[in-house]
Amino acid sequence: MTHLARTRPASGALVRRVVGTPAEVAATVALVRDSGRLLSMTRPQQLPDGHRVTVTIRFLNPRPIRAHRSRRGLAIAVPAVGVVAVTGYLAVQLVRAVIAVLPLIAGGVLVLTVIAVLLRRSSGRCCPGLHCPGCHH
Repeated sequence: MTHLARTRPASGALVRRVVGTPAEVAATVALVRDSGRLLSMTRPQQLPDGHRVTVTIRFLNPRPIRAHRSRRGLAIAVPAVGVVAVTGYLAVQLVRAVIAVLPLIAGGVLVLTVIAVLLRRSSGRCCPGLHCPGCHH
């Protein structure tokens, strides 16, 4: 198993000690070298256990370390969720208010319909059974 140990960084570069089997260390060094970031490396040294080696490599940092993370997504999502919640609440309140007033509206429409029918029948030349002052019944 390859192990990268932290050591003191030098001028924008990272310094790591790679510990592992010779194949693992060679693969790690090849990966850094092929990416074009390898600056230098030490000669491999055999560890006392006889199976592992160690190499110290110096390479360019692949990405700058940012001290502050952006929370733009969270800053947009929270107000958007609040607007949706308030809109939903107001829609439910509007529907409840319309349902509560619906019998009054239906009664008013019924009264206006009856008045319109009575006015229409009484405006003609003949009397449909209701006596009006213009037919002399």
